[in-house]
Amino acid sequence: MVTNLKENYLKKVEEIKNIINKYDLDFNKEDNKTIEEIQNFALKVLMLGVFNAGKSTLLNKYLNEKGLLKVNSEAETAVPCELKYSTDEKTLVHKTNGKIIRELKDYNVRAEEGAGIEYLEKFLNNRKLKELGDMILVDMPGLDSSNDAHEEAINKYINAGAYYILLTDPENGGIKDSTEKFLSKILKYPEQFSVLLTKTDLSSIEHCEDVIDDLKEQFSDKNLNIFIGKTKRDDYRDFERILESIEYNNIFRKIYKDRVLEIVNSKSSYLETILKNKDLDITEIEENIRINEENFNEIEKKIEKEKEKFNSNQIKNEIIEEFESRLNSHFSELKSAAKKGEDSFNNRIKNISSTELNPIIEAKLKQRVDYLIQNLEDFALDLPQGGNSSLTTGLISIGLANTPIVTNVLTNVFSKLMIPIPYIGPIIQGVVLLLSIFRNKKKKEEANEELEEAVRGAISQVANGIVPQITKIVEEAKEKLFNTLNEKCKNEQEEIDKILKELIEKKNKEEEEFQKSVTDLQTDIKKLQELEL
Repeated sequence: MVTNLKENYLKKVEEIKNIINKYDLDFNKEDNKTIEEIQNFALKVLMLGVFNAGKSTLLNKYLNEKGLLKVNSEAETAVPCELKYSTDEKTLVHKTNGKIIRELKDYNVRAEEGAGIEYLEKFLNNRKLKELGDMILVDMPGLDSSNDAHEEAINKYINAGAYYILLTDPENGGIKDSTEKFLSKILKYPEQFSVLLTKTDLSSIEHCEDVIDDLKEQFSDKNLNIFIGKTKRDDYRDFERILESIEYNNIFRKIYKDRVLEIVNSKSSYLETILKNKDLDITEIEENIRINEENFNEIEKKIEKEKEKFNSNQIKNEIIEEFESRLNSHFSELKSAAKKGEDSFNNRIKNISSTELNPIIEAKLKQRVDYLIQNLEDFALDLPQGGNSSLTTGLISIGLANTPIVTNVLTNVFSKLMIPIPYIGPIIQGVVLLLSIFRNKKKKEEANEELEEAVRGAISQVANGIVPQITKIVEEAKEKLFNTLNEKCKNEQEEIDKILKELIEKKNKEEEEFQKSVTDLQTDIKKLQELEL
């Protein structure tokens, strides 16, 4: 089912390695991390839905493995379960601390043992799993679980190379509110998302078609053309169609193309540095080393100044202000929910918050990062370059601004966003009680005004209640961002110094040998730049 794009990328990486090794260069820590990820990459196909949506039942039938996954297990004890092919059948239980605590032939998580387990790996000698190749089916906890650990487990798969199949029971009337908050996180990747109606044999054909029409309209409103299929007891053809239609290569390319290009560009820039210095004598090269070191010192100072100017408190305030404004834009909806009672209000405000909050945080942080990088680029352009080197300019534009390393810092922060929304207590319930008591029109109007005031107060309470979490997130993003920039800058400086010092050594060799190395260098730069990904 899967073509060889992954293998092609690994071959390209090997080509790059063979070229740079000729010049005593090697991959750095980030390069090696990218390569290791590519080697181990497998596309996770997440089976999602509310508790008891039929995820486990479908997988058991599809794999023809009766009782493989527990059906009707307690929602609060469920954990993600990755299904993988192996002739050595076993189950590995992974703890949240990274340790594997069990290796058994058969294992199901019991209620008393669920705590502290991150996920299970079930290895099966199963033909269908084998045919999936580098795709792994994952049975996920229910989206309507109140267990924070479940939401955290689901969040870990987001932005990590995944395809999402949302299962819904037509008797539930389509997608529940508890699912909406998750959809807000993944609908930015519409080509990685499908919907399946389960248990359609338990509903009338007309009802199923009505649910499908409603779902199509729902996704059409979001300008998304989502495949919506059906399954029943012994008919999972639409599930198979989804698996066959998954564009593995496109998803893989989206994740790794820029990261491999960053390796290509950085190594190419190193070789160009050698080429630009080829006609310089040893004294001039030594001068460029000095200038390069001074420039990097200036850049490091600039990064530290930018860190001091990075106003976390201002970003936090902007996020809270925007969030409260978004909640107020749903005022009528929240007021209607409040009239139904405390629980209805809290459920609605949580669902709205889950949809609105994360995009605000992402946008505000990305805005500041873009501004920061632009400042660093402008600063680098004004630094003295020295001879023919043009070192610092190239390093900033290639080594910092365009690197996915910086982007990944924010991605890692965003993927972990899980902010508990404070529960609003009797403030709502008391006013709703008044509304039900008063029959007098004037009294009812007064109670209605009190309800509106209570809703506004509740909105403000929710916004203020998440301030500590927002503060923590912004500070974490700040520290990770500037640590990454400093580390990147240091690594680039060391690499350039090493290159230029080795060039001096080559200059001391016979001129004929050196000229041959120049020709080879030009050829290798061309090879790197012509690599197709």
